[in-house]
Amino acid sequence: MSSHDLTTSVVTPGRTRRALWGGVILTISLGIYVATPGSGVGQTGTSTADICPTDLKPDSLPEFAKKCLAAVGEDVSGFDCDNGTLVPETHLSGGNCDAPNVLNGVCDPGSRFQVLKESNDVAIVAHCRKKGNADHQYGDIAVIQYNKKNGATCFYQALGTLPAKVTAPSEGNGPGKFPWKDPAGTAGINCVGCHDNGPFIRSPYLAQLRNEPTNRLPGTNAGAGPWDQRFTWNQTLPYSFVGNDFQSWKTYALSITGAGSGCLSCHRLGFSQSFGSYNVGSGTAQNFAKIATAMTQAHKNPHSAASPIWMTPGQITYSAANETEAQAAAACARAIATKLNDPSAPSPPQGCQFSQFARGNSCIAGPIQAVLNGATQSTPTGGRTDVTVTLGSCSDPSKCPPGLCYWRTVHGPLWQTTPFGVPIAATNYRGSFIRIYGENGLWTSRAFSDTTGLPPNAPPGGTVECTNYNEIVAVPDVSKCFANQFAIVDKDGTTASDSVDATVAGATTANVLSGYIGNIAQTNAGATNDLPDTLRVFESSGKVHLIQLHSLKPPSPLKLGPLKGESWTNGCVSWTANYLAKDVHTTSDVQLLDPAQTKNARCFITGVTGAWSSTRNNATVQPFAEIYFGASQEARLRVSPGSGADRVGAYASCIQLK
Repeated sequence: MSSHDLTTSVVTPGRTRRALWGGVILTISLGIYVATPGSGVGQTGTSTADICPTDLKPDSLPEFAKKCLAAVGEDVSGFDCDNGTLVPETHLSGGNCDAPNVLNGVCDPGSRFQVLKESNDVAIVAHCRKKGNADHQYGDIAVIQYNKKNGATCFYQALGTLPAKVTAPSEGNGPGKFPWKDPAGTAGINCVGCHDNGPFIRSPYLAQLRNEPTNRLPGTNAGAGPWDQRFTWNQTLPYSFVGNDFQSWKTYALSITGAGSGCLSCHRLGFSQSFGSYNVGSGTAQNFAKIATAMTQAHKNPHSAASPIWMTPGQITYSAANETEAQAAAACARAIATKLNDPSAPSPPQGCQFSQFARGNSCIAGPIQAVLNGATQSTPTGGRTDVTVTLGSCSDPSKCPPGLCYWRTVHGPLWQTTPFGVPIAATNYRGSFIRIYGENGLWTSRAFSDTTGLPPNAPPGGTVECTNYNEIVAVPDVSKCFANQFAIVDKDGTTASDSVDATVAGATTANVLSGYIGNIAQTNAGATNDLPDTLRVFESSGKVHLIQLHSLKPPSPLKLGPLKGESWTNGCVSWTANYLAKDVHTTSDVQLLDPAQTKNARCFITGVTGAWSSTRNNATVQPFAEIYFGASQEARLRVSPGSGADRVGAYASCIQLK
């Protein structure tokens, strides 16, 4: 008898989002995924590199301003610094004041701040730092141009003895014009080294203007306006960098379990990367968090009601507990940045993780990736091998975007000798599997083999990846995306063919073959219509089908036995997956996409055919399917072995990214 094991996570998209917010794929951890005999390895997936243009030339200032107008939606106009609101330096005495400038760690009387433009989506602000200059002159003028709907951000900078009257960057910076730095010069200042949890740094220095009717820094007033929301401001705001000279900038948010997590309840703490190096010692996590909770602050009057400590809100004086939390968060960020710069450095402490949330706006995020038991081959071993990799978590799952998780490579052997009634991975289970599944609100992948009492064999595995829905083209609202699981089961291997309807009503979806359990495919002939054994998920006539077909006479020494295939039907409300390649099959090597399409796509395996239980050379050579990049960076699908009675095949599809 066959059994249809339908394990839909939840029917409605909204409820699915809550039940399996393992759609999140934000968390990145540092680690190498190697299984040893008898191991039960739990790890977390790691990010792959962003895909960014490599042939960019520096922008001129007018070119940069034009790109910023297009990305942000509003231009930076000319302005007069003297029209800004004076930034108070109250109780100024002996170089100390109640709210010093944290950028330079000094009091800077005469500085002025103003909001140049503000709409529901766009804020453009200017800060004119006095730096001891005469009337109508300033020493440092900076502008930040930001769209909070798409995250597009631009930084402008001028330094020196500067006039109060400032012309628009779009007018350029040549002779006789305002001396704005070229974009490359501004990028070289490395603004992202401080601005790593969002576009605006909300220290008490500028936050004290929170009650100004017009010139108040976004995110500092507790009101409900689009630029207020003080206590939730920097949790999930999008952030990206416009302009050729800023494409190397990236920012990362901490995700901490244990000490340090107390600093993440209201906002992100970040660290950054620029020009190919991770910034150590600077930024909100490594520097500002410590300043904000320290017993003293440079050039700040002693903590008091008139000069309260920066963190936490409502706290007046020093708290040792708060400083301990901040120090732990800083240590976490520093350890990660140091490790990323130097792989030989010590690993970050347990529970110290991070996620990338900002990059250049011409870059495409690389997927979260983990390799279980090798991408295409593993080492034969006896006994039990069990590798589990978590592919997604974050400090607040309700605010993380869901994602599409899939196998990019798979390898066998896949087999099972124990009856169906023995749960997979039980102590008396003998067999192998690879799976992607949801557990405790996380995407998780697992590769398992147990040959105890049997000859040694190679454990199966492969490369698993996850991509944020917000990276996929035409997804209108990631909060309305879902992932539903389906399964097809033959308990004893006696059902030659079967099919499960894996359709989600009213949705057009991207469909992934996620679970390969037991004797899923054993031979190349003898199945229905003398086809090869097959396990695949595909769409036909508006329906999604998860099917299996197999020979009832597998070649010796293989025997009939249990099999289970699993799939995820992934979709979003009002979204149609744009396939660049769909259900491409090969028994050798085939191109999926040309190089131009490959740059903007994710490809994944949707089916396997042939002899996936067999191996060669005493299990040292295993069957595999692999999506890879060819000599011209085109996406390709290849399988091995491609000939002989034990040959295999595979199907793959590709969807378009933004």
